[in-house]
Amino acid sequence: TARLLVLGWGSTYGPITAAVRRLRRAGEAVAQAHLRHLNPFPPNLGEILRRYDKVVIPEMNLGQLATLIRAKYLVDARSYNQVNGMPFKAEQLAAALKEAIDD
Repeated sequence: TARLLVLGWGSTYGPITAAVRRLRRAGEAVAQAHLRHLNPFPPNLGEILRRYDKVVIPEMNLGQLATLIRAKYLVDARSYNQVNGMPFKAEQLAAALKEAIDD
């Protein structure tokens, strides 16, 4: 029933999981997927992405994965970036995801 998918890879697993858990406890329907390999992408990734109205990709860079996802699957994946040498905080990420849900 979730309309939002949070897609991650690499070191974002912990903060994404904590943020999604917070939102679910607050009653929000949010889905989460985490990629282990980027090349090649999983064969069913396009099918999964199309199930959701919104896709948010938190990244600790300038949005390279979001760029690849948009180009390959033609979905409007939103990038949530942080490039300051510090990991995402679950509370900060949960607030950004809540904003995406309400948008």
